[in-house]
Amino acid sequence: MRREWPWGLVTGVTLAAATAAEPPPVPPAFTTDADRVEVLRSYPLGVLDRQAVFSHHGKAHRQVELPNGQQGWVYLVGQARTRATYEWPSGQAQTVTQTRAGAGVRAYTLIFDDGGTVIDVLYNESGRHDGLSALALQWGALKGGGGDSPR
Repeated sequence: MRREWPWGLVTGVTLAAATAAEPPPVPPAFTTDADRVEVLRSYPLGVLDRQAVFSHHGKAHRQVELPNGQQGWVYLVGQARTRATYEWPSGQAQTVTQTRAGAGVRAYTLIFDDGGTVIDVLYNESGRHDGLSALALQWGALKGGGGDSPR
């Protein structure tokens, strides 16, 4: 006996899923001119997956594993880069791009949960542990203004 697929049901479910799916919100761009607090306050947490982040921001400058085991993608903004040519002992020349330390670099680290969704964005300007968190700013705003201060 041949089994028939319920094509009407399959088509209905497919159309319902296609019409219900909204495009993900567009996150703010990481630029040197952008206000860091506004970028963090308006970043859509819990919505964007890795593919959406990659499509909007491009490839991360580096990936890190946080102490809690979660993955983070680091985007650097405002790097002062210089090109320098060095010569190997063999006489071969090599040109490299260098970034000066402390050259006004802003770092945005996107934190992903185990499912690959952005759950926080950390901002650092002068090394570790001196920055801001999108989750803290957004949570403070929900609670009535506790996240208004950048420090």
